[in-house]
Amino acid sequence: MFMIWKFTTAVFLFFFLLSGNLIGQELLPVKKSEFIDNDSNRKQAFAQVKEAAELYQKGIGYVPQSLNLFLSAYNSNDNNPELNYNIGLCYLITGPKDTALSYLLAAQSADADISADIHFLIGLAYKFQNNFSDAIIHFKMNKELIQQNKYKEQKELLPISDKHIQECRSGRLLIENSLDLEIQLVEGNVNSEFDEFNPQVLDSNLFFSSRRGLEDDSRSPEDQKFFEKLFKSSKSEAEGIEVHEEKNNLGENVNSTLLSKFDEKQFVFYNSNSGAGGLFLAEKVRDKWKVGKAIKFINEKDSRESSASLPQSGDEIYFVSNRKGGFGDCDIYYCKKESESKWSKPINIGGDINTEYDEGDVFISADGTKLFFSSKGHNTMGGYDIFKSDRQEDGTWGKPQNMGFPINSTDNDITYCEDRDGVFYFASERSGGKGGFDIYCQKIPEPVIEEVVAEEVIEEPVIELPEAKIEIPVTLPLVSFKSEAVAITETPVKQELVEEDFVYRVQIAAARKEMDPKDIFKRYKGDDVIDHLFVENWHKYTIGGFLTFKEAAKYRDACGVKDAFVVLFKGGYRLGIARRPFEAN
Repeated sequence: MFMIWKFTTAVFLFFFLLSGNLIGQELLPVKKSEFIDNDSNRKQAFAQVKEAAELYQKGIGYVPQSLNLFLSAYNSNDNNPELNYNIGLCYLITGPKDTALSYLLAAQSADADISADIHFLIGLAYKFQNNFSDAIIHFKMNKELIQQNKYKEQKELLPISDKHIQECRSGRLLIENSLDLEIQLVEGNVNSEFDEFNPQVLDSNLFFSSRRGLEDDSRSPEDQKFFEKLFKSSKSEAEGIEVHEEKNNLGENVNSTLLSKFDEKQFVFYNSNSGAGGLFLAEKVRDKWKVGKAIKFINEKDSRESSASLPQSGDEIYFVSNRKGGFGDCDIYYCKKESESKWSKPINIGGDINTEYDEGDVFISADGTKLFFSSKGHNTMGGYDIFKSDRQEDGTWGKPQNMGFPINSTDNDITYCEDRDGVFYFASERSGGKGGFDIYCQKIPEPVIEEVVAEEVIEEPVIELPEAKIEIPVTLPLVSFKSEAVAITETPVKQELVEEDFVYRVQIAAARKEMDPKDIFKRYKGDDVIDHLFVENWHKYTIGGFLTFKEAAKYRDACGVKDAFVVLFKGGYRLGIARRPFEAN
């Protein structure tokens, strides 16, 4: 089941920043005086900027419209840093998220201090491009600027940046150890520009939920997207793959999702536009889905149950709930069948699987030996990742294992399931699909048919030779070829830290105009290489690349320049004067 989140403002912002979703993030004001510049075409473009900002304030459902207006205005003025920032932010919210990077870099290049969170947003954009090293650099830059009290109002980003740094490190390892399999978008008209998720294979048909609709259809007030509807994809030999909406008696303003089979009927998630939701039984009567009784031993009055799955034996039910007393906002619970008509009370599956972050979208294999679920915790590489846990001999569940790349991505990957043949399906919000969430499946390689070529027998003619003396052949010494094993060494941890961590340099001079070499030599008479950087309209001359503040300070005191000082750099960015050691983690 696709999750709908509800939080107070502070917690709301924290969790969306944590997942890379920036709902609630403020746009930067675009100044008319710096945008129009006596150009008549820009006057109309600036009107689009104002309209875009007004739409953005209405909520997430209006961000796509806002982005289109910003992009139209961008055609008239592509150098405005605030406009570039706003476009990048909108792309991070609506996608494709990897498109945000060029706009954010342009904004930061035009104005290094354009916003307190610019390095955080650039880190996110690099992360969505799987460029984890550069993403880590910018998340650490964001931390350092906050710790230097330059942006102390952004302190809530410190733990969030740490989480993203850990996800980048996990992502790097997962991609380096990619699975030997291929995935593909499900064929036919299953996917669209709208959200598709929660695939379920029943009786050789693929059922799925979609938020597609016609212009006059009802929309959710929370995000202005159409309400979820149930669709079925079937394949006929005559007409190929057909996709059609499954009719139900639920009305227009509800979300419904087919989940799993229970007592020869189907579990269905039912959610009204009030935000309440629970698990119900459903059956198909005269080509229309009818929702029946609520699952009372699971549903709780003040909580939301949104996913459920059973093994073929039918003696367990696993589900997701946000009820009180869990490890995080949403946890996985289970009930065991005690008799034909009685089930146990819900039991939290425990802290080995549930985390302080959200868990969701649970699926258990038909034989009951494997549990699959989505989580924002553990070693996720970003957003929700899909994990697997194997049942141990004593009946408990083992340590969750990340399903790896390419199943998981730096975006949200949810609603995993398998058909009877073990072919898996899941939904992902990653770039490269049709739009929003799309449904992917395992790509089954085509069988390789080797052609058997009959060998042609060629009879060689018999040639008679005259008799000759038989010479004893010369025996040549055997040449010994030594096979050398190629040692594959892992990148040392220290080297990884050197790649990521900040560099201390000693600044010996700074001037508005470029200094003559003779003037520089008057200040510094050593033999070390002097780096000339042009930063924020200043020519700055620095020496060295020290890994610790202590080393840099020692050089500063011995270089012979009285007013020299230590500065902190990373990737060409000068973060400022370093008066103390910087702890990267």
